Amino acid sequence: MDEPTAVLAPREAEALFATLRRLAARGVSIVFISHKLDEVTAISDRVTVLRAGRVQQAGIAAASTSKRELARLMVGRDVAQAPAPRGRAPGGEVLRLEEAWADGDRGIPALRGVSLEVRAGEIVGIAGVSGNGQRELAEAVTGTRRLARGRVLLFGRDVTRRPVRGRIDAGVAHVPEDGRRTGVVASMSVRDNLVLKRHRRPPLCGRFFVDRGAAARFARRRVEALDIKTPSIDAPAGSLSGGNLQKLILARELEGEPRLVVAVHPTCGVDVGARRAIHELLIGARERGAAVLLVSEDLDEILELADRIAVMYGGEVVGRMAGEGADRLGIGLMMAGAGRDARGEAGA
Repeated sequence: MDEPTAVLAPREAEALFATLRRLAARGVSIVFISHKLDEVTAISDRVTVLRAGRVQQAGIAAASTSKRELARLMVGRDVAQAPAPRGRAPGGEVLRLEEAWADGDRGIPALRGVSLEVRAGEIVGIAGVSGNGQRELAEAVTGTRRLARGRVLLFGRDVTRRPVRGRIDAGVAHVPEDGRRTGVVASMSVRDNLVLKRHRRPPLCGRFFVDRGAAARFARRRVEALDIKTPSIDAPAGSLSGGNLQKLILARELEGEPRLVVAVHPTCGVDVGARRAIHELLIGARERGAAVLLVSEDLDEILELADRIAVMYGGEVVGRMAGEGADRLGIGLMMAGAGRDARGEAGA
């Protein structure tokens, strides 16, 4: 089974684990592949760790190891703990959605009257099982999906009909759901992907064309700053590993200190080391005063990073709560459509 819980709510994952335990008790052999260490230690009898296509250690007894040791084997070094949570109150409103309705790719409403706000210096997490409107929400904010009804406001200004370029110029950064398909041009070099949003601005823009020397210097600085593992800045972006590709996208999007960061599944499919690095980048953006809208199907990620949480089900926000001390079981029930917070229809 390869990442079988990726699209499951916590309660559904627990039901799956109960089924797997029953199968194992009947003598069925199960290979369970996951980058979620909580799952690995909860369901496995023995663990084999792979890194860069090679076995680092095989046959580890799950009962006698720890998540920290498994992470060290996965990454090749000790993985730092998460930065301390932020204590300051958030600033002014950066993003507001008002009664947003939008159709999905099949013409069926994917957003159904969503209202939401995100303020400067906070991370708002959007929790939900895949296919409940989270992707369409992010696209409506970044301008890649038109609203049928409702409004998108940035800094109090209505940008509902404003194109993507206008939102970028207003300070919106976007880490898309499928970075390899929509976050980079895979055949283009690391250098060219890093300058995609800045190629028309000095000092990268010459009189008529991109200044290749300035672009190379800029790319090398970003590669070094985010520790992107690449043979060279001329290597195709599509040749990078998942974690390094995500760091490339973040290096491009966070350059220039954007005022709103929309990050959709930013750590999906990456190892624990890249996950920690990406989390530190998002927390760093928050600490600089950016508003961060974090869309993730990984409830652990939401609970770790979010100052406030909104739960989506069926294209609606069905619950809202503070991130600190959030009720994991209650969130899981809402993600599965089995519960609704009394504040689900209220403003964030």
